[in-house]
Amino acid sequence: MTDGFVLGVDLGTSHTVAMLRRPDGRTRPLLFDGRPLLPSAVFLDPTGRLHVGADALRLGHADPGRLEPHPKRHVDDDTVMLGDGATVPVDGLFAALLGAVAREAVATAGFLPPAVVTHPASWGAQRRAVLTQALARAGWPAETALVPEPVAAARYFAEVLRRPLPEGASLAVFDFGAGTLDTAVVRRDADGFSVTASGGADDLGGLDIDAALVDHLGKSLSAAEPTAWQALTEPATLAQWRARRQFWEDVRGAKEMLSRGSFAPVPIPGVEHAVHLTRDELEAAADPLVRRAVTEAATVIAAAGLAPADLAGLFLVGGSSRVPLVARLLHSELGIAPTVLEQPELPVAEGATLAGALRYAPGVATAATPAPTPPTVPAVPPPITDTQAAGTPVDPVSPAHTGAPSHPSAPSHPGAPSHPSAPSHPSAPSHRDAAAASHAAVSGPPSSPPPLPSPSVPDKKGEAEYPEPVDPWATAEAAAIAAGHVSAPPEPSPAAPWQPPAPPPSDPAAQPRRGRRRAWIIAGAAGLAVTLAAGTALAWTLWPRYPALDYQPLSDPRHIPAAVPIGSAWSDAAVLGDRVYFASTDYDTGDLGVVAVDGDDKTPAWSHKETGVADRWRQMTALPDGVALFSDTDTDNGTRELLILDAGKGGKRWQRTLGRDDLVFFAGGHAIVTDRQDRRLIGVRLSDGKEQWTLPDPGESTLATAVHTVTTPADLDGPATLTGRPVDADLGDDPRLVQVTPDRSVRVIDAATGEVTAERQSVADTDDELIAHHGRLIVREGQDADRIVTYQLDKLGEPDVTYTARTATAKLSGLTPCGDDRVCAIESTGYGDENAVVVALDVAQGRKLWERPVPKADTLVPVGEAVLARSTAPQTTLIDASGKQIWTAKADAVRLDAANILEFSKPLVGYVDDPALAGRHLGDDPVQLGPLQGARTSTCAWNTSLLACVADEDFLITRYAK
Repeated sequence: MTDGFVLGVDLGTSHTVAMLRRPDGRTRPLLFDGRPLLPSAVFLDPTGRLHVGADALRLGHADPGRLEPHPKRHVDDDTVMLGDGATVPVDGLFAALLGAVAREAVATAGFLPPAVVTHPASWGAQRRAVLTQALARAGWPAETALVPEPVAAARYFAEVLRRPLPEGASLAVFDFGAGTLDTAVVRRDADGFSVTASGGADDLGGLDIDAALVDHLGKSLSAAEPTAWQALTEPATLAQWRARRQFWEDVRGAKEMLSRGSFAPVPIPGVEHAVHLTRDELEAAADPLVRRAVTEAATVIAAAGLAPADLAGLFLVGGSSRVPLVARLLHSELGIAPTVLEQPELPVAEGATLAGALRYAPGVATAATPAPTPPTVPAVPPPITDTQAAGTPVDPVSPAHTGAPSHPSAPSHPGAPSHPSAPSHPSAPSHRDAAAASHAAVSGPPSSPPPLPSPSVPDKKGEAEYPEPVDPWATAEAAAIAAGHVSAPPEPSPAAPWQPPAPPPSDPAAQPRRGRRRAWIIAGAAGLAVTLAAGTALAWTLWPRYPALDYQPLSDPRHIPAAVPIGSAWSDAAVLGDRVYFASTDYDTGDLGVVAVDGDDKTPAWSHKETGVADRWRQMTALPDGVALFSDTDTDNGTRELLILDAGKGGKRWQRTLGRDDLVFFAGGHAIVTDRQDRRLIGVRLSDGKEQWTLPDPGESTLATAVHTVTTPADLDGPATLTGRPVDADLGDDPRLVQVTPDRSVRVIDAATGEVTAERQSVADTDDELIAHHGRLIVREGQDADRIVTYQLDKLGEPDVTYTARTATAKLSGLTPCGDDRVCAIESTGYGDENAVVVALDVAQGRKLWERPVPKADTLVPVGEAVLARSTAPQTTLIDASGKQIWTAKADAVRLDAANILEFSKPLVGYVDDPALAGRHLGDDPVQLGPLQGARTSTCAWNTSLLACVADEDFLITRYAK
């Protein structure tokens, strides 16, 4: 190849990516307007000139009829109409994009290097011919190679990530883009890679998630703002078509924001106030779509004659794979943890540069002589019903009051994925239905007025239409869940510093192989926990006030009958002190049943059934003298219900209707309600539900404020949920709240009286991480360089700079108190960073105490001055007070008190499982407690002696300490 350069190009439906590999092996993306993603949009101006990329999108706002945002959808058409009767050949649209890539390559390398262009695995000769003609139109040489996208992705997986992929091994590539899903199984052969099965869905992608969100908004807006909604669904003027396009962009932007926060505003053209979407609503809308994608993947894997456990890996590419739910459901349903990178848009193009060095290897052809189509297996999805899926309880209370996450139902056998009747969003039409937008709710991303039809016809040679998956957004949070079931590869070459580094070497004792059969798991669960702890050298300082708990083998479980039969609907458990609460619901009748059990009693203290108060329930929180239950959002009126039951006899104490986005915090004997509609805080007395005080939001902004509770050292000394929320917090020892406003001001409020005790301007944004602990307000600032500053909470005077990130690209996250005067945080370049480190800081002295590498660290849970660091693998690492790594495993662990933790041998999941349990004191070897059988482990709750969980047909309680 000329001078050793090679160019890899991934021509996508929504974006095009090009990677340039230099002679020294360094690989960099070509930048278009400073970004590695070139929008695949093409605009025809009145003079006949074609504009591409960001310029095309800008011009399209002024004249949408001349814009084609997704040319690749028209690969089966001869021409596309743009403007007033003007037609452009489809290969001409492709050529315009390829010409832009060529110009940037020449500007970077000084010439057009030899190139490899990727295409979907199922594209036949006719479609590849369109791509070949486009390359010729753009002036690319006939020797330009073509390679299937999954082959390029497999080369990246094996050669850049350096994951073992020996001869005969197979890798599943899950390419989830904006418009389509493309799944393939690629086998490593002696002389290259070959696609053994492929399939997917050409009507499933990130744009369908956008459509589901739009449909969700339409259910309330069509009634509340009928004129504005009609203008969006039936645009008649050019201004309305512009507003429609902007609305879709705002919905997509809200989707991106919801990967990072709990709610996101969506401006509605013609409506004064923005509406708010919550992460719960995103997950509810996306769940049926993602479940369908998982089923498609399972079908393709089975068509290759393999079980998921037989794969060497599951590699996620395409921008929509960033949605955290995608990796989570793939893991839970298929039993194999996916590998996702922080920028999943880039691997296919970079893998193409590696294929360029083997141009004539199997699976690679030149543009002049396209290769035959790899075998394609049609993926037939299961029936889609309107029944809600087995629910994932989502916390409507607040980020500070989030319970253990519940995973959707998954099969018991990891190697044999189930095919659930995944619920479709009842009325979320596909984005392919844009032509019918004038007769229904907004059904897809706007194109031009009238919307251009997206043909869905067989290929001219008889092959099914199968456009390429694309990247729907470039800046959303990455859902990085690494496979982690193989020995660690060597470190990548420093010649390519921007590439994702390989994971650090694994400790075989701490990285057990994944079992392939449930029987093996049951037989070996206890042994796994022993292996995880074997050989660990401990150097803890014993804390006399937190001695080791009197651990003992799990007792025979007590089975407690449910007040409402347990089915696929939401159910949960909560423990506070020696009181256990269980809840179960019936989605068909709306019945809610709550059962209370005290200590070792074999019969309930009470069993209460409340009917007709809400269609669906989703969350339960135990309180000192009662229990709070939250309903799901009513799609008809956009409201939710808060129900408080009395701890004594279980009777309804009071009930309150909440707005869709209202949050609730418990402090100072009150439920603090953030009333979004009326822009105020309300202090509601827990004893009787009466409003004790009201405090208007400051300023004129209509955007929501953020509220944080204040914690004390005592709050962090007791049991905590999987995510670190204190279970037995004292709601009155420091009854203050911190409210952050959109203008970056902060005020401290007494939750008992509503009195503002301190306030200050220019402190934090509403989405900034901050904690209020032990009399201090600790804020992570990110305006210039990420840093942590500390204020005294009582007066909010001048701050002290506690710590500044080491580099300009480093970000601080996961802020949590880890001691009376200490705070811990994660320092990384972004979500899923292999080089992430956990840092511990002394906020009293303003200095760093230690740092510890924890690849892909995501969440921190304090255990006294120690910390549990959870990674997106999933994996948990225990770090002691001095920064020493004590224990790590692909498992979960939770805090019992400031010196004791409960270890599970497997991650907590929403289906019946059988993890082995171990109790550990921070100074001793773990005590093996035995297997926990028959429990939906994500529902489990605990105190320092007992564990309560939901089973298949009843509830169970078992003791692990005296």
